[in-house]
Amino acid sequence: MKDIVSIIVPVYNAEKYIIQTIESVAAQTFTDWELLLVDDCGPDNSAQVIGDYIAAHGDDRIRLIRQEKNGGAAAARNRGVAEAQGRYIAFLDADDLWMPAKLELELQFMKKHDAGFVFCAYEFGDSDAVPTGKIVHVPRKLTYKKALSRTVIFTSTVLFDLEKIDRNLVMMPAIASEDTATWWRILKNGHVAYGLDQPLVLYRRPEQSLSSDKKVAVKRIWNLYRKEEGKSVFGSFLLLIGWAYRATLRRVLDDTIHGHIEAIKRFAALQLSLVGLLLYSGIFAVWWHTRLYPILSMTRYSREGNNLGIGIRFYFRGHLLMFLVYLVILAALSNSTGGVKTGYLKPGRVFSSEVIALFLTNVITYFQLSFMKNWLFPLQPFVLMFLSQIVVAGIWAYFSDLIYRHVFPARETLVVDFSGKDARGNEITGSYENDIVTRLETRPDRFEVIRVMRGFPMDQVQEECLKWYGCVVIQGGTEQERSELMKFCNRHYIRVYLIPEISDLLKQGMVYMDLFDMPMLELKEYSIRWEAALLKRLIDILTGAAGLVLCLPLIIVNRLRGKKMQSALFAGRHGKAFRRRWYDTRFGHLPDFWNVFCGTMSLVGPMPIEKAHSDRLVKQDRWYAYCFRLKPGMTGYAQINGSEETTESERLKMDVYYSQNFSLVNDFKLVVQSIRR
Repeated sequence: MKDIVSIIVPVYNAEKYIIQTIESVAAQTFTDWELLLVDDCGPDNSAQVIGDYIAAHGDDRIRLIRQEKNGGAAAARNRGVAEAQGRYIAFLDADDLWMPAKLELELQFMKKHDAGFVFCAYEFGDSDAVPTGKIVHVPRKLTYKKALSRTVIFTSTVLFDLEKIDRNLVMMPAIASEDTATWWRILKNGHVAYGLDQPLVLYRRPEQSLSSDKKVAVKRIWNLYRKEEGKSVFGSFLLLIGWAYRATLRRVLDDTIHGHIEAIKRFAALQLSLVGLLLYSGIFAVWWHTRLYPILSMTRYSREGNNLGIGIRFYFRGHLLMFLVYLVILAALSNSTGGVKTGYLKPGRVFSSEVIALFLTNVITYFQLSFMKNWLFPLQPFVLMFLSQIVVAGIWAYFSDLIYRHVFPARETLVVDFSGKDARGNEITGSYENDIVTRLETRPDRFEVIRVMRGFPMDQVQEECLKWYGCVVIQGGTEQERSELMKFCNRHYIRVYLIPEISDLLKQGMVYMDLFDMPMLELKEYSIRWEAALLKRLIDILTGAAGLVLCLPLIIVNRLRGKKMQSALFAGRHGKAFRRRWYDTRFGHLPDFWNVFCGTMSLVGPMPIEKAHSDRLVKQDRWYAYCFRLKPGMTGYAQINGSEETTESERLKMDVYYSQNFSLVNDFKLVVQSIRR
């Protein structure tokens, strides 16, 4: 028995669809298969069409088997099973289509669970095989007892391992609903069916298909209970009630939940974030009643020592108002810093954003209470409250992320590089493509790469996008090509992730102008406003001075040990060279604080680059001049998010993104993330 997949297709009146079905098999990413097309003596020209296709393509993996007389779908499938040479058996109806990775993914899934019987989810299509968006999801595991109350296994989705399941068990009886009876017989013999909840089959269902007749379906399932399984009338009735309930529930879920899955995801993420906000505000409420309010209600004194009487006293509504004010401020700041993006950002990012929001909220609340007290409020209770909130924020950020990932699986992803060139017409090597796929595969909680298309014409790419993918990742290509595909996906409600070029990042910093009776976007030559630049410089001076004081013992120790400082020329703002001296420590380059204090570097900014290397980069590509519009930073977006595998062009994009989206809040977030690392 060969270690291949034998695909069995009963053919009857399939002249209109059979070529599409064959091509869906030929497009499989797993190529060790044989296709057995069993002609069941239909009145049309299906056999002739199949014969012409085999002659034209010369694929010896495809065989046409002719039945002597019409015997029905079960007999045709049994003939195919009898002549199959492969270890694995897969059934496919003549009018259904397989997604390209169907066999590969099911085989991987089968090996993972050491199973002999697997099946997958499927999507309904109309008579022209256009997906309708309705997907039948499947359970992870199905036993005989559970299978009696649900008919969720579709014939074109199954895969059997004949080394684990006897060939005779796969043979179908000549009755109505022969496929369901076969699954039950296999499961009744002690096997377990494992469901891969990923739609890998397109079920072409015309409006007046036989399976859509509910009365026929009820009659068939009743006969299976009574005649094939030997159940009593009462037992069959109970099973039928369970079957009807699950069928109805599944339809309701498909129509209500799965049809609005994106809205549900956004709602769920918002609720997880809201729970976090309530937790942090609850901690404030506890500290308010135990420490803060008692201090506020104490006798107040002026700066001169005069008794101003008892402090502020609140009734229930006053306490409630303080809680609500704190919650509103925290919610607004969390929204602006990204703390409410559970499931969309890494838990570490959510955590650092919440820390910033909590810090700013507590600062605002501190000054509120100081005004109420007519004097500076004690810092100790605020510091302890903030530390307790940080602990809870860290736990909740990771716990809520686990909940989100468990409820919402990764998106089936199509990666598109339809031109093999970037926006400037440069050739993209194969390693670049593989690197993007590798990056996506490092986040299996978000992306499940199903197919990579490269060098395909636009019409084929658009046709592929319409099939079943949860999202499309676009890389490379000219700006016109990327724009055309993005518009197409947007029209068809397909989520798009774009690997940006520099021009895309520059557009993010554009400002809307309302000067005429038409929209206008302004791209400034310098993205940071003067007042923000001034405040950033003041922060650099203060942090640089404080950092020098903290690093002074380290400098003295290294001097006493005779360790010399390393030195090199680096490129500063506008490419101007400056001398950078440092000791290599596990905390990074120290003391860079001297350069920050002097103004040649900043606390947060683009990645520092040696002068000789920066000159070569600018000569190779003029886009690298964007790296030097700001002072290089001790930390920054590229320093935090980059790694040893990050290429120079990717670091350039990170630096451009930082400059086009500059804000002091983002600088604060990057500093917090740098400390956390």
